[in-house]
Amino acid sequence: MPTAQLAHIGLGKESSWGTGAAPSVFLPGSKDVNIEISRLRIEGPHATVAQLRSEAGRKSVRGGMSGVPGYTDAIGHLLRALLGDPSTSGSGPYTHTFTAANPPVDRDYARPPYSLQWTADGVTRRYTGGQLSQIQLQQAADDYLKLNLDWIFKGNQDGVSEATPTFPTDGVYGFRDLVVKRAGADIPVRVESLDLTISNNLEPADAVGSDEIAAVDLGTVTAEAQLTVEFNDADIYDDFINDQAQRYDFIWAKGGKSFTVIFHRAVVAAHSQPIPASGRLTAAITLAAELDPSTGGFVDVMLVNDTPSY
Repeated sequence: MPTAQLAHIGLGKESSWGTGAAPSVFLPGSKDVNIEISRLRIEGPHATVAQLRSEAGRKSVRGGMSGVPGYTDAIGHLLRALLGDPSTSGSGPYTHTFTAANPPVDRDYARPPYSLQWTADGVTRRYTGGQLSQIQLQQAADDYLKLNLDWIFKGNQDGVSEATPTFPTDGVYGFRDLVVKRAGADIPVRVESLDLTISNNLEPADAVGSDEIAAVDLGTVTAEAQLTVEFNDADIYDDFINDQAQRYDFIWAKGGKSFTVIFHRAVVAAHSQPIPASGRLTAAITLAAELDPSTGGFVDVMLVNDTPSY
């Protein structure tokens, strides 16, 4: 009897946009990718009350994955899909630096393309030309780091061979591994949860003569962090009131490996009043990343692990 536990999802690096690639890394998680095909239909009177014949319209393929574990090494493939090829230094451990940079203007896609291959109930489908529009990092108390992904695909292939999954053996970042720094020092509040989102705000472009999207354009890259914190210091509230900008570092470190998201300049875009909860004062704050005019920095991601390259 088929069981959902036997399903698996893998990512493959494409050599050219839309040319399917077999998966090389497998990531547990829930998939919600849908193929949508509109119907072209004539409307208006035609001597009948019956609906007239229609034809299939253009196809769009979009969706996401949720609950993907924050693996110490495999996460680099998702960062590459989101931000582009990293700059790598070192010789084990390696330091991979991903920067939210402008893509080349002489191509039709915004970020390195990936295929996503899914197998369940004996059926295998490959979604091709994947462009990662958004990553949401969710770090709840007493839980591991989870990633939610929003993809745009150029097309799909059916009838491909099922892959043999080999799952990551590296560790998974969790709540105990997280430290948040503000202006280089530990943030003066206790962080109880973190939702951090980096979005490329991708826009698919249509063109005549094709049933697939013709290009994917990069929008304004945005990054926000929403934190639930317990207060014993008013500094962050003062930043909100006085419109102060600070550098923020979100650092996960585990077993000699680390994953750091840097907001070179961030403002407190929203801040709730401290609310009593079981005798404690808690509040929700939203940090919005901005370009730092003094350094030219915006959002960088640094990954230190044992993987030589992505």
